[in-house]
Amino acid sequence: MILLWLLVAYGICFGIQNKLTFLRGKHETLDKLLECTYCTGFHAGWIAWLGYEGHRLVSEPWCFIELLWFALASSGFCYFLDTLIRLMESYADPLD
Repeated sequence: MILLWLLVAYGICFGIQNKLTFLRGKHETLDKLLECTYCTGFHAGWIAWLGYEGHRLVSEPWCFIELLWFALASSGFCYFLDTLIRLMESYADPLD
């Protein structure tokens, strides 16, 4: 189940970086964040966690630490998966 939510976080990360083009050019720091898969993956991770376990924050405020751990795991997962996909794309023959 955790892999599913990490893939959800990657989907959010990919969407933010590649589909929300209106965010670009607004602020220098935001542009740098959008270029970094690790950074955007962190933010995608806490967003995904809120969709998965966000209801727990009301009754168990200490689970904020779990949110932080998931966001960190998501940042590493998003970076790894994005790098792996870019590597596979670099070996793909565009003429096939």
